[in-house]
Amino acid sequence: MEQNTFTALILFSVFFGGSIAQTVPVTTYVTTPKVIEAKLGEEARFYLTYTTPDNSSEFTVSRLGANGTEEILRVVDLTVTTNANWTMAANVQTSAVDGDTRRVNVTIYQTDFVTHEGDYVAMVTGSDGAAQDLFTIRTLASPDQLSLSVSSRDVSEGTPIQFTCSGNTGRPEPVVHLLQRETYNGTNQNATFHRVLSDTSPSGSFLENGTFSLSHNFTWTPTWQDNLVEFRCDISYNIGLGTALSSAQSNQITLNVTSTKIIQIETKPQIVRYKEEDLVVVCTLNKPETLQNLFFLQLKRRSPSGTLNNVVSVTGATIQWQDQTLQNRANVTGTVASPPTAHLSMVIRKDSVQCPLDFTEYECSLSGFGTGATGAFSEITDPVKVSYTVQPMLIETPKVREAGSGVDTSQREFRNGTVIELTCTGQIGSDQNATIRWCAKTAGAPTFTGLSNAAVHSMTTSGPNCQNIRSSTVTYNITSSDIRTEFLCESGYSSQCNSGTAKQFVTISLDLPSSTTSTTPEVTTPSTTTSTTTRKVVTQGQNTGEQAESNTGLIVGAVVGGVVVLIVIILVLVYFLILRRKSAGESSTDLSNDNTTKASSKSSSGGSTNNQIPEIKIQPRKKTNKEVKDTEGYDNEALDEERVARTQNGARESMGLSNGHSNGVADEHVNVRM
Repeated sequence: MEQNTFTALILFSVFFGGSIAQTVPVTTYVTTPKVIEAKLGEEARFYLTYTTPDNSSEFTVSRLGANGTEEILRVVDLTVTTNANWTMAANVQTSAVDGDTRRVNVTIYQTDFVTHEGDYVAMVTGSDGAAQDLFTIRTLASPDQLSLSVSSRDVSEGTPIQFTCSGNTGRPEPVVHLLQRETYNGTNQNATFHRVLSDTSPSGSFLENGTFSLSHNFTWTPTWQDNLVEFRCDISYNIGLGTALSSAQSNQITLNVTSTKIIQIETKPQIVRYKEEDLVVVCTLNKPETLQNLFFLQLKRRSPSGTLNNVVSVTGATIQWQDQTLQNRANVTGTVASPPTAHLSMVIRKDSVQCPLDFTEYECSLSGFGTGATGAFSEITDPVKVSYTVQPMLIETPKVREAGSGVDTSQREFRNGTVIELTCTGQIGSDQNATIRWCAKTAGAPTFTGLSNAAVHSMTTSGPNCQNIRSSTVTYNITSSDIRTEFLCESGYSSQCNSGTAKQFVTISLDLPSSTTSTTPEVTTPSTTTSTTTRKVVTQGQNTGEQAESNTGLIVGAVVGGVVVLIVIILVLVYFLILRRKSAGESSTDLSNDNTTKASSKSSSGGSTNNQIPEIKIQPRKKTNKEVKDTEGYDNEALDEERVARTQNGARESMGLSNGHSNGVADEHVNVRM
């Protein structure tokens, strides 16, 4: 029983101690931030970490270029050497995070795009192999104030003019926009600026300091409704930024547009925010003094088939609808009773606007009698197109697949070196040329930054509610830095990542291979397996407190394992002490019990000596005369009633003797043979 208990305790200690000591073996790997954003001329700080199972590692950082790689720094046994360009421009220090992980702290004094911007590879070589990771240093600069000029502020309707947007736009290269704030009847009525023209490849050049000097021209053909309208220009960036840059806006320019036509058409606004603004079309007179009286005003619009159809007209003070379907969705007012007050206005309520049916070309016409010798007079405006804008609202959760597999997977953990494809499909708004942007944030990073990887976009298709739809696919290489990387796809965005009106997220984790150490406890022969240490991953932004907490957990595990081993040793000692005490102090008790057993067995067996009863030898005690007599008689004589009685009396006396002997001869040695 005691032996089985001892064996069970040993097995328990081995299992429990082995579970506590279970670790993931150290492998050689590198951890870097994916993107480092640094402003030109300012200080930039970041750090890299590398882990190897020995101290004989070699760590290098090299800059990738068209003509090969340029080594920037090298670390051997915590000793750092840097190339000539970085020796004076940066401070590099190393420190030990734990027994296997080193941290390289880099401080760039003044960031320069020539010396620092680019793609880098960090590589470590250890006894169990080599590992590497890629990262990017992206230099930024805020723009200066922009300037907008125009070839002519006073212009006749239909005459092209040229706007020029210029200024230092900082870094990176911008997207430039021409914006317009509309007026209605000579006032802007608190209208906001909206973009009417954009160019993703603007004219300009990079200066020696790395900033972009913009000088871009926009050609604009004004209509009558551009009269008293304000224009300005601004910029944005295609790549998603994690760092906020100051905005750049130009001065405002107001146009004075003249027209030779009497009748004019205006839309309010020219670009309608779908589902947010009413669509308003107004027919008015530019030179009412040239007319003696009016017969009617007529509003037309172009149908999907391309024909201009009558919508509604006003004669005198009577409104006459020709489009009965539109009549149910619009309100119309108008009069031609007097030329100075003549007008025809149609309003389609924002909740009734149909897209794209209502966003088409409209025109106005009139019929009247001119002053003087003009006589009967009729005129038609040029068609005016009402455009719309709508922000994307819906986008699907990114789909993930391993490159080349062709099949989406629900898996979100991947091994180092796996190439995955992320695909996002969703609305991009009213702009058919808009794209879906990708940003990422690694564990510990404060913000999302745009991926440098070029995305592949599908063709644009039309969807419901005037939304255009397309997909975007980006290829990504999993590295040791992707302990927990969150990806963002978004549309309807501004310069900074995570600013889109439609966005979705997906998180990818690094799948670490697991392994356990030998479960042999420390009290046995040490295993010849190389010792292992729990993998310690340090990510950008992780503080030393988290590292200390991880080390504390390892220490606690070791202490508990040691306590278990100590308990096992104590149990072994206790076991042998108890066994020794039984051998020395409990033999008399065993004697009395065995004697009793023997006497009882012999009495009941009728003198047979062939029963399988353990033989008990007692030394050096001599038997009494009575015991000798009873025993010899029992062994050598046939049973009769008298001897049975004598045997029973002898058995009772023997039990009394045994009890007395147990108390009186405790120091005598007892041999038990089975």
